[in-house]
Amino acid sequence: MLSTLTINSAPALATALRSMDERFSAPPGQSLGRGEMLVPMYRISNPAVPLSVAQEAEAVAYLISNVADRLRRLGAAYGEWDAFDAPAYFDLSIAQTEQLVKLTERVNTVHVTFFIDLLLPAFQQAVTWWAQEFLPAYQQRYEQPALAPDFFQRIQPAMVEHRQHLAQVMQQTRTLLSNDFGFLATNGAQEERERWRRWWSNSPAPALDPRLLPELSRTPTFTLSFDFPLPAYRQPDRLRRLRRNRDRQRWRQGRG
Repeated sequence: MLSTLTINSAPALATALRSMDERFSAPPGQSLGRGEMLVPMYRISNPAVPLSVAQEAEAVAYLISNVADRLRRLGAAYGEWDAFDAPAYFDLSIAQTEQLVKLTERVNTVHVTFFIDLLLPAFQQAVTWWAQEFLPAYQQRYEQPALAPDFFQRIQPAMVEHRQHLAQVMQQTRTLLSNDFGFLATNGAQEERERWRRWWSNSPAPALDPRLLPELSRTPTFTLSFDFPLPAYRQPDRLRRLRRNRDRQRWRQGRG
């Protein structure tokens, strides 16, 4: 059985659009989509009061600055935990942390990724339309040809509008962050695009509007990532490496 691929960034959405693969799905649960359960720091808007592109961009830029600062401070805070509690540190529930944060301990570093795109109302709307309307209608037009006109006249144009609206929000947000050191230091866009590159070796699905098929290199994302040293006492085989270095130093001193 093939595993499900969660659409958790704009490059992931672009890949889902290009491939129209059933394995892609919207993020599980409704807490991120509605925002009621998120602490104020992560709430960009109230669904009952839609924001303009400029308003959403300003709110997103403010959110990114705050998350980037928290990521950069994590390097100093990480060693204070015997077992790092990501939900507590980021003020998220366990379910929200599973969707938004990915943390990996390596040999001597820690790599953390925060999927900011998931919090954008424009992104949530685009992913929801893709999963609930666009993908089913795309498949049904082959099985039920009578449904094809609705797909081409209503559903696909709406998908294009969602995609363009998201692009506008991201473009204006990026302009606001052009001199933000915190964002520039934690910008994980290239890393996130590379995560999906293998899917772009094949031709796109047929009958798609060209506006739904941007180049991967031109697909923006506000995915953030940050690396910092793993505290020495947490590094595997640390004592063995220390002994080996000590023995090498003794050997060199003996030869000298």
